[in-house]
Amino acid sequence: MALNTWWTADPAQRYWMEITLRDDLGANLKAPKLNAGVWSYDLVGEVKPGDRVLHWSGKARALVGWSDVMESATTVPEYTWQPRGTSGRALPGPRTTEGWVAPLEGFSQFPQPPTPASLLPLLDQLMELRASLIEQHGAPVYFPFYRYGGTQVRTQQAYFVKFPIQLFDLIPGIELARLTTGVEDEGGELIEDAEPSGQKAPPGSTTRVQDPERRAAVEQHAVAAALEYYEKALGATDWEVLGKPYDIKVMVDGVERHCEVKGSSMITDTVELTINEVNHGMDCAHSDLIVVDGIEVTKDQSTGQFHTAGGRRRAWTDWTPAEEALEARRFAYLLPDE
Repeated sequence: MALNTWWTADPAQRYWMEITLRDDLGANLKAPKLNAGVWSYDLVGEVKPGDRVLHWSGKARALVGWSDVMESATTVPEYTWQPRGTSGRALPGPRTTEGWVAPLEGFSQFPQPPTPASLLPLLDQLMELRASLIEQHGAPVYFPFYRYGGTQVRTQQAYFVKFPIQLFDLIPGIELARLTTGVEDEGGELIEDAEPSGQKAPPGSTTRVQDPERRAAVEQHAVAAALEYYEKALGATDWEVLGKPYDIKVMVDGVERHCEVKGSSMITDTVELTINEVNHGMDCAHSDLIVVDGIEVTKDQSTGQFHTAGGRRRAWTDWTPAEEALEARRFAYLLPDE
């Protein structure tokens, strides 16, 4: 049965909850991948880099902390696990199947972990939120809590569930786990590294990649997409990748064109231009701008290499930076004499 991926339409819904007896909380997510499909396991395959996982410890019977998803879940060929259900416990031993694995990082603990007792006064509000989500998005919504016996709060009998962002407004003491937007107060710049691929950047915000290897992978992917555009759409056969003062020099129908290429793993409506890029765009008669955003970026945990795929390519031909679309965010200031 297909998952009801109701959260994909809202980039703010980036939270999950692991319900487990594990001692190594925050190490990774791991679950069986079964041919028949079990939603609480298959949800692990939906996590994206930058998502946040809250951890409910079955041993402590509390929501003890949180950690961050570093890479999308991958499939491993052999995963050994012990079923915990009534029928599973009747089996002679553990099972080995394919499995989902997603690395986590940055485990942090809540100073006062919420418990079933502290959630009990919120029972009606929790159930009202669940009903509201079902009304909006259909069932199931994989809500983390349910009413037991009419008067108790219990966690789902599942390994992995969705944690709606609205719960931060209901449950006291978990505010520390709420993600910030990532936009700096000054400059309107968003750091891409921990943001999910394909997420929409806030309007007017530029994006930047801190990891040099990740940045190089994104830039190379964008340049390759630009070259494909010139070759397949415009029939170009002669080009040179320069990098500076512009990215590509290409001959199209006997005309030399200069192209500035911008790449991002996020969906963006704003790119950052250097003063040289602005000046060249204004001075060159045949200057193009190609932007490739929404590039999917994954990291191979065994080699440390970044891999890229997809993305949305947009091209502006005979492009001149419009002065009304430029916004000065940095200045070089020559210090006066003392």
